[in-house]
Formats: sequence, structure tokens, C-alpha cells
Amino acid sequence: MTQNDSYDCIVVGAGTAGCLLANRLSENRSRSVLLVEAGPRPRSFWVGMPAGVSKLIFPGKLNWGFSTQPEPELKNRRIYAPRGRGLGGSSLINGMAFFRAQPQDYDDWQAMGLEGWGWKELQPLYRKLERRADATSPSRGTEGELSITDARFIHPASREFVAAAQASGIPFNDDFNCTSAEGVGWIQFNIRNGVRHSSDQAFLYPVQSRPNLTVLTGAQVARLVFEGRRATGIEVVEDGRRRVIRCNAEVILSAGAFGSPHILLNSGVGAGATLQAAGIPVVHDLPGVGRNLQDHLYIHHTFQSERGSSLNEELRGARAIWHGIRYLATRQGPLTTGASQACAFVKSSPAVVRPDLQICFRPVSWVFNPSGTMSIGSKPEVTASVCNLRPTSRGQVLPDGANPLAPPRIFANYLATRQDQEIAVRSVREVRRIFEHAPLAGRILAELAPGAAAQTDEQILEYVRSTAQSMHHWAGSCRMGLDSDAVVDARLRVHGLENVRVADTSILPRIVSANTNAVTCVVAEKAATLIP
Repeated sequence: MTQNDSYDCIVVGAGTAGCLLANRLSENRSRSVLLVEAGPRPRSFWVGMPAGVSKLIFPGKLNWGFSTQPEPELKNRRIYAPRGRGLGGSSLINGMAFFRAQPQDYDDWQAMGLEGWGWKELQPLYRKLERRADATSPSRGTEGELSITDARFIHPASREFVAAAQASGIPFNDDFNCTSAEGVGWIQFNIRNGVRHSSDQAFLYPVQSRPNLTVLTGAQVARLVFEGRRATGIEVVEDGRRRVIRCNAEVILSAGAFGSPHILLNSGVGAGATLQAAGIPVVHDLPGVGRNLQDHLYIHHTFQSERGSSLNEELRGARAIWHGIRYLATRQGPLTTGASQACAFVKSSPAVVRPDLQICFRPVSWVFNPSGTMSIGSKPEVTASVCNLRPTSRGQVLPDGANPLAPPRIFANYLATRQDQEIAVRSVREVRRIFEHAPLAGRILAELAPGAAAQTDEQILEYVRSTAQSMHHWAGSCRMGLDSDAVVDARLRVHGLENVRVADTSILPRIVSANTNAVTCVVAEKAATLIP
């Protein structure tokens, strides 16, 4: 490419949303499309292996490795916030779980005045992108590009968790992606033939030969270029050199809940006082940019279990080597599984109308090493992690001065409301309640964390403040809405600007009640229908 390059549409960020959007926009062969990504094309062996998430979750070539600012309600701890960097984005490093979320989530958006974003309108878009070959419901898609499969390997302890949850009164759910999410059951994954099926694999590589589609890697977008309030291009940094690429029609930001607001802020779009304090000239005073940040706070439980009832013994030493050989030869075994195998969606109290807790079970435990890596526990242990699906706390993304290449300053503001604190306590009690039931109870020797010392509400909350982490489901920082604090309208156009849209999890007015990879896909699918 040359300095004078220009394109009709520029998609910024080749992650889950960007890859799908580039695919759909380039279907119109008369429209030139540029997809820009700061990271590389992924070539790591660990990307394909589903269990490789344990390697990729840490900072590296394919991971930005962000962290929040000190969190006041979490004892001023900085919470790790991994984000994918490279073609495929966070779909390269996530746990591969596919959840459409709860239909009411989307109907709530429509009730806010966001026409076209209800479940009735979005369900067909999910069907379009899904390839669920063994679907038993007509509500599931079978011809789409994104493979959605069941686990090839399920450990006996995971089956015992499902049975114990049922014994505790939680109904079995044979497909969380149909009409109801409530119950306990098996997680579906973006895995194809035992290999991670990331967004680049599903949507980008099959169409990368289209003559009207250009993919640019290793180019970080510093800012948008404006004439007045009309976007005319982007400024990118490649190998330390800056250049401008012009856009004839629209720039679509798909850089994620951190990246998209950060680019807008660095471009002079945001709260005027914030920009002035950072030394950034104000192009458009739009206060909501970076605000309304939401995430699922993850509370971990560890249980000592009987010998043979955990994968820990299988994933260490010579046995781990054997399973690696088995995976390479057959694409079978425990290395084909995602971050969790089973989960339950339950209510934190009888007063809750629909499930507001998600509990994920793993037949393993992890040890976090001083080097910043993690390894499999040395003793037989299992873990369960729970999150509040609809937190009321809100955070913010801010620029770190006027340098657009500096990492964003992230304030998650976890547990800022009394409601979130109370639900955190109830969620711990709900996990314990399940583990008290057979057959799982018969395998558990002791609760290691939170442990017997955490019994009162105050003691449980103290444990949460000391140990809780992010579930990495960041959303809402370029919120869609009609009010003065919203960033984009129902057509994903940035309020007050021309030729700029945002299409990723940052536009979610409220975080969905599940993992966020699937909703990222459907946001991009919807965006493609809105761009003329």
C-alpha cells in the first residue's frame, strides 16, 4: 500500500467482531474494505489446541495483557484484563464457550427504545452465523461459518457436578442456547474437529482472497482523522512510522471495550474536560465515551477431592506428555476441552425473576506462580467459579495522557454498589449448596477456598475482596442509547459525528447474562445489516 491509499470502509480491529464484519461488508464486490489489526497473524501452536488457553491467557505476542487501575473495593488490587492481539482478537485466547445469553437481555435493550435489537430480530442473525451440525432445535443455525460443538471429552467429576446440581433442585438444560438459560448442563464451544475455531478461522481466512478486501496487520490505529466532525480516515503506526489511510465512506471501530473508546478519546471524542486534562484537542464533546464499563466479577472456589477424581494428576509430568501426543495424533482427550465443561445458570434468591448467577465447574485446579504464569495443581482438586451476571457497578476507560500508543487506564469499579456485594455473598453460598449434594459431595474431602473460616456475610465478602478476578467479559464503554450519556445510536452511529460507527461489545447498553463472545458476533452481524 502507498501513502495515498483509500478505501470505502475501514474496519478497525480484526477480532471477533472485525473478522465477521469484514466478511459481510466485502460481500459487496463494488465496495473496497480495509481490515486493520495491531497484532500479527497468529501462528502459535497453542492457538489451535483448546487447552492452550492456559498459555495464551497471559501477556505475550497475542495478548495485550492489560490490568485495571487499583480497585477500591478489592483492596486496591489491580485486576488482570487480558485481550487478544492479532487476527481473531480475543477469540484466540478465550475459553471458547458459546452462549447466546438470555432472550430477555435483548428484549430489555429494545424496551430502552433501541428498535431492532430485541430477541425476535437477533435470533435469526444467530442462526445465520452458527454451524451447529447436530442441532435438535430449529432455533439453532446449521449452515453458518462458526462451528459450535459439544465437548469431545467430559471428565467424571464434571458429570458428578451436573448430577449434584440436579440433586440440589436445579433442572437439567440440554441446550443453553435455545429458549431458556436456566438450569445445569454442558457448555458448547467454538471448536471444530478438536481445534479452536476462532473468528479469523471462521470468517476471515475463507474470504481473504476477495480482491476488494485488504487485511493490514502490525498497524496500530492512533486516531481517527476528521474534517470538522466527519471522519475521513485513520492514522496508523507501523514499525514506528505514522501514516494516514483515507476512508471514502465509513470507519467502523471494532477494537473492543477498551480499544474502541480509547481510539475515540485519542481522536478528541469524549468528555471535554477529560480530553483537556490529557492534553488531547477536543473534536467533539461526547461525555459517555469510555463510561458505563461493565464486567462479570469471577469468584473462585477450590475443593480437595479424592484421588482419581481430578484431572490434576493427568496433566502433570509424563501423563501430560502422553495427553499431548494423544491430542496431536487423534484430536481426542482432555486437551480438546475449553476452560470449563459444565455450568449452571441459577437465581441468587427466590425474588429474582431469571437466572443472575453463572457457575462454571472444572475438574482441575491452578497454581499461580511468581513468574506470572500458572500451572496445574499438584494434588487432586476441582474448582467452581461463579459470577453475578447483571452487575450494577460501572467503570470507565480513560486515556493515559496524549500518547495514543500508551495503554488505556481501566477502572472496573467492581463491587461499587451494595447490591453487587450482597449478590457476591449469596453466590458463594449457592456454590457451597450444590457441593453439599451427592454424588459430588462423596468425592469432596474439604473446601480449600474460601475455606471453613469464611462463614458470615462479612467473612465471605472479605474473601471476595481479597481474591476475586475478572471473567474477561468487558462491555458497555461505548454504550448504545438515546440519552445524553450514550455514545452510539441504534444504528451504531456515533452521536454527533459523520461516517463513524462502533460494532463490538463496547456498544452493549447492559452486559448480557452470559459469556460475551457470541453476542460480539451478533453485534457484528447486525452492524453489517445497518451499513449501506
